[in-house]
Parts: sequence; C-alpha cells; structure tokens
Amino acid sequence: MTVTNPQFHISSYSDEPWLIVRCPTRLCELSFVIVDTLNDRIRRVYPLADFESKNYHEAIPEKVREDIAEAETCLYADAYKGAVVMFRRAVQNIILDKIDDPEIKKKKLWEQIDRLFTEGLVTKDLKESAHEIRHFGNFGAHPTDDELDQTTKEDADAIEQLTFELIGAIYITPFKTKQMQEKRLKAKEESIPVAR
Repeated sequence: MTVTNPQFHISSYSDEPWLIVRCPTRLCELSFVIVDTLNDRIRRVYPLADFESKNYHEAIPEKVREDIAEAETCLYADAYKGAVVMFRRAVQNIILDKIDDPEIKKKKLWEQIDRLFTEGLVTKDLKESAHEIRHFGNFGAHPTDDELDQTTKEDADAIEQLTFELIGAIYITPFKTKQMQEKRLKAKEESIPVAR
C-alpha cells in the first residue's frame, strides 16, 4: 500500500520516481522504493536487504557464505565489478574447501577449477561455469583495454546464477540427498520387527 504519491527528482541526474510504501500485511517497516519506469519494475528498496552469511544454506561452508553474502550486497548496490570478484572468490573458497591437498593453494585458479573436475566433484558443464565465473571475476578485478572490464548488471546476474548452481551441485544437493537417505534408512530400520 502506498503511503505517498510518486515523487520525482530524487537527484539532479535521475528522474526515477520514488514512493514510500507499507507492506499490506502491516508486519513490515515502511519502505522507500525507487521505481524503474522504463522497465516497469522496482529498482531499489530501502532499508537494504539483509545479506548475512547466516541466511544461506547450512551446508555451505562459512567462508563461502561470507563471500556470497558480500557479492550479493555488491549486486544490490549496483557494484557489479565487486559482485563478480566476490563470486569468483567464492569459487576459489569452494575449491580450497573440497580438495584436501595443501599443494592446491599454490595453483592458479584455472588449474584449481580443472582439478575440481578431475577429482570428480563437478561435471564438465559445471567446470565450464566455474571458468566463466573466474573470467568475469578477473575482468572485474583487473583493468584491461578490451572493454571487458565494463561489467553490466546482466553479467553480474548471470555470474550469480552460475555460482549458485555450482554451490547447489557441490553442497546443497548432496546435503539434501544425505538427509533423504538417512530418513529412508531410519524408516526402514523402524519397520523391521526385532527377532526374539
């Protein structure tokens, strides 16, 4: 429910309208909303979303959760280079978590990603996804002359999606599968009569 009529001229360089709104359930705080009229969507909501590591799936290691929380904070703030760099960092922390070999830290990220594949921890498609995350993270982190360092929202959104697909395959799907196996085995054990 809107509390104000659309207001314009939030700044000298933007004429996007803003509103103050209240959630219809009245359980939420008042929010300050900036509307993207060209694409007919809400562009920004304040107060900011809560991107904390504790809000991500428990199967994901803490270092990786911290990286994705920071990446999503950057994404929300339109800091696309920062977002792709942090998603790249998350990939590297995944590798350091999953490969139990002290020598892996000495390798370049492309070698680490290939090792993830040779260890059987990811499919060929996920290996290629990890390499794309690496490339765009590098573009965000290092100035170049080839225009590739102009990271767009679409680029950052795609890298976010690829990162979460990788995280899902490596951590969340195995976690959920193990839970279902344990549940099934427990039910099976409980249904078997004890021999007397």
